[in-house]
Amino acid sequence: MWFMTMGINLHSVVMSQELIIGGFVIGGLIVLSFLVALVGFISPMKRKNWLIAHSFLIVASSLGLLVLGAIIWFDTLEERSHFNDEWAEWSTPMKAFLEDKLNCCGWSDPSDNPVTSNTCSSANMSSIQGCMDLVIKSADETSQRIFTTLFGFIAIDVFALLATVVLIQARNVEERYQKIDEKHSSYVDNALKRQYV
Repeated sequence: MWFMTMGINLHSVVMSQELIIGGFVIGGLIVLSFLVALVGFISPMKRKNWLIAHSFLIVASSLGLLVLGAIIWFDTLEERSHFNDEWAEWSTPMKAFLEDKLNCCGWSDPSDNPVTSNTCSSANMSSIQGCMDLVIKSADETSQRIFTTLFGFIAIDVFALLATVVLIQARNVEERYQKIDEKHSSYVDNALKRQYV
């Protein structure tokens, strides 16, 4: 999705460069967490520290997702004032694209900072509404999809963390029974059998 924010389109209205960089950082953290988990899950008895590192990386990625989602969500609370300022700063091609895409003219009305576009020409300016409500609605829909997806990944992280904690705990129990077996070598594999009785 990040590449869809480059250039002139509706996604670039919502996605700032900082959000894209934050998304890349969190994505890298998730990939690193996955790679650490692979190493730890291959041999959990020998690689407990890898599983613990995986747990911390899951918590870090969850916090990053929460912060990024919260930033986007808080931005939706001030969309009207934010986009009012943005409209004045956007380039003429960006405004023309939005006017054509959303079938509107100007910001609050056709006389409020319009640009010449296919939709906004002098012949039909009086019958078309301003772009303010349409831009805000479109940006709000995109923002909602993004922060809902981010918060959904937090739920996945919670399940991954629980699975890792259960694996670490099972590994600790198995290690305990192996130590018991080592002390009482005459009871070969009995301790492990007792664990599941």
